[in-house]
Amino acid sequence: MRFTTLLRRHPDLTRLWLGEVISQAGDALFQIALLWLVLDLTDSAGLTGLVAMSGYLPVLLFGLLAGALADRLDRRRVLLGCDLARAVLVLAIPLLAAARLLSAPLLGLITFLMAVFTAHFNPTRNALIPELVPASELRQANTLIQSGWQLAMLAGPLLAGLLIPLTGELQLFSADGLSYLASFALIWRMRPVPRRDAPEAPPRPPAGTLRHEAARALAEVRAGLALAHRDRRIRALLWVTAVDNLFIMGPAIVGTPLFVRQVLGGDSGTYAYLMTAFAAGMLAGSLLLHWLGRHLRDSRLLLWGIVLDGITFLPLLWVTSFWGAWWTIAIHSLVIPLIIIPRPTLVQRLVPRDFHGRVFSMISVAVTGFSALSVALTGLAAEWVPVPVIFGAIALLASACGLAGWSIREFREA
Repeated sequence: MRFTTLLRRHPDLTRLWLGEVISQAGDALFQIALLWLVLDLTDSAGLTGLVAMSGYLPVLLFGLLAGALADRLDRRRVLLGCDLARAVLVLAIPLLAAARLLSAPLLGLITFLMAVFTAHFNPTRNALIPELVPASELRQANTLIQSGWQLAMLAGPLLAGLLIPLTGELQLFSADGLSYLASFALIWRMRPVPRRDAPEAPPRPPAGTLRHEAARALAEVRAGLALAHRDRRIRALLWVTAVDNLFIMGPAIVGTPLFVRQVLGGDSGTYAYLMTAFAAGMLAGSLLLHWLGRHLRDSRLLLWGIVLDGITFLPLLWVTSFWGAWWTIAIHSLVIPLIIIPRPTLVQRLVPRDFHGRVFSMISVAVTGFSALSVALTGLAAEWVPVPVIFGAIALLASACGLAGWSIREFREA
């Protein structure tokens, strides 16, 4: 099915997709402005890694509870609350800078608080998708949502490259705040209802005292963990996702701006334009996935993606020019859709609907939580180890993780 047909048939999916494109383009602006601003304030790879970690740590701390809430609360209202809170937080950054109160620790705190709401937003969004489209269109809907992220990753850095010479890095935060408000307005117009072809969720008991609600939420978290433990396919998915992100995300997030500074000798504009390579590669990778999806099952697509995700970073061990780095990152990101699109489709198909939020929160912990550890370790390692050497080592370790995943037959055949 063509994406235009999918969007025309499902207007609420269209609103969700458009809101994601806008807000994730704002996220790209935030990421570029945050890392470069911290580098300017501190000139420290280690502190930059720690501030970057604050944007991923909340998923590790609160991710499982966020999944339980996604299965208990009205999912549309959760998305609205998260967008509004993130808009207020990010718009506070240029105001604090104008008052001369902005510092690296304060940036880390704001980033942490924003990530708390993102930890609730992402599993809720993924759990909402089966309410917007029939089961037969889940892969297309997930591909559409991920293509929106790719468009945002292309538009955001391009916009940053244009805005930085005119406004400086600080006003990128203002643009990000406006993007969250735009997403809020689009989600406000959504009216999702459970699909007839989706399994019915069991009735939820009436609300009790705060203590009882906390105990119930913890019980639901334990039930989700028990389900994931019993199903070796889900257990393997969580394991390979966590280890891969522990290896790969730190170099991708913190290593890239350090590579621009130390190897390319560039500035924040150089970094912004280099980030367009991620989007260009992922857009092409989505087309590749459309063809490969006809021949390979989702689990094998994901495993191939993890192997190639690592090995394609290897050229950064010797590349020293902007265009060499641009093409390396573009080829690397070509295989990312092989990971990020089959993964939610596997969860939506293998897991009962009433557990979607909890399992997606486990995925978020495996991705974002272990990314928090990865960026901190990368920042600390970069104080002593040249960034190209870090990329070379991680390329081999991440590829080995994907190869290990092939040894788990139940997952390989899922």
